[in-house]
Amino acid sequence: MASEAVISGFEVGLLGRIIVALLSGMLIGIEREKARAALARRKQKRIGIEEFVVKEFPGLRTFSLVAVYAAVIGIMWNRNLIDSMHVSTLLAVFGLVVTLFSAYRLLVARMAGITTIVVLLMDFVIGLLAGLGEVLLAASIAVLTTFILAIKLPAERMVGKIRYEELLWALELGVILVVIGPFFLEAEYEFYGVSLRSLYLFFALVLATSYIGYIMARLKGGEGLAYAALFGGLANSEATLMALLALVPAELRRVLAFDITVLTNSAMILRNVVIAVAAAYFVSSKPLQLSDLAPILMAMVLSIMPALFSWTRSLRGGAPITTVRIENPLRFSTAAKSTALYLIITFVSYLVQHSGLASLAVVVIAGGFVSSSATILALFSLGSLAQIDVARLAVVATIAGVLNKTIYAYLVDSDPGTLKRVGIACVLQALLMTPGLVLEAL
Repeated sequence: MASEAVISGFEVGLLGRIIVALLSGMLIGIEREKARAALARRKQKRIGIEEFVVKEFPGLRTFSLVAVYAAVIGIMWNRNLIDSMHVSTLLAVFGLVVTLFSAYRLLVARMAGITTIVVLLMDFVIGLLAGLGEVLLAASIAVLTTFILAIKLPAERMVGKIRYEELLWALELGVILVVIGPFFLEAEYEFYGVSLRSLYLFFALVLATSYIGYIMARLKGGEGLAYAALFGGLANSEATLMALLALVPAELRRVLAFDITVLTNSAMILRNVVIAVAAAYFVSSKPLQLSDLAPILMAMVLSIMPALFSWTRSLRGGAPITTVRIENPLRFSTAAKSTALYLIITFVSYLVQHSGLASLAVVVIAGGFVSSSATILALFSLGSLAQIDVARLAVVATIAGVLNKTIYAYLVDSDPGTLKRVGIACVLQALLMTPGLVLEAL
């Protein structure tokens, strides 16, 4: 009985390897079938008999059988049922079939592209891994391969909307984050509360946040005012507010001023919360509990509630924004100025932190009015304050950043009606943030 149980368990284990190989091949084959159908729909034509014969090979059945074939080879080799010579022969047979198919596809059918050929090889490797007992690795590679294949069409649509200079900006950002970043992140130098690491993090956060907001505004900006205001506000809320107010016709400016202000402010608030959370975990020298961030999290939730109304009304209003062009988000001079401001705010905050929260709050209000993001990162660089107090001061800085929109709106339009609506939006969101000032840690 014991020997029968062992044999039964052994057979189940081998069968499981084959099933994993079969399912992995089917997963890849299904994606290939769906991709072929999607391509046919895009071309809006019927598949001819010649194309059908060529395309019939790399389908659901083919990928499934190739994976099972490789799994059987792996099992037989693993169990010493065949020697290396037989394995080489079976591999050579598969290689010959793929070579003949590739030659026919490229030379006779004149079908460009080698993706299907590469996927066939990957499918064989996946099946072989499953047959050798590396079931989890085989399944993981199958899922990853299918994912890479499936994102082709969405990626093509996205890439088609991105200009070449925007790709260069992304590469510049990558150099700053990946090449230069490790040097600064490992630096331990600190001077009067300002570390080289925190300076780099702020500089990188300014560039990264602005670039992400810029790309989102480019991809969605043509769909309406709401997208342009929200995603543009992530890049630069003040610049976005001025750009949208100037773009909207004068007769609509007074009507839409409230919604534009609320959405750009909400984007700034979301950005500040992201910066605060990142700074709390990567810059702050004190251990942090999520409850310590309760003030700014509560202020965020309450203050962006009007954005739901403004978002819906802006979309329904049908105010298309197709010509908004935010400046290059990777203007290093702008990031350097913001970093210098962060340095000044951090240094002054370090000097007055022992004078009590009242003195520090004055610095925070002034700094938040100029750059709330810089002020928030500077606050989390201080080491002597309780995290809950730092979170409250971050709320103060964000309130100051919300209220400064009236001045920027005045630079575009001095119409009392427009300024009144901008002011109402700013005051409303500022008041909604005040409960975060008195909230205790959870």
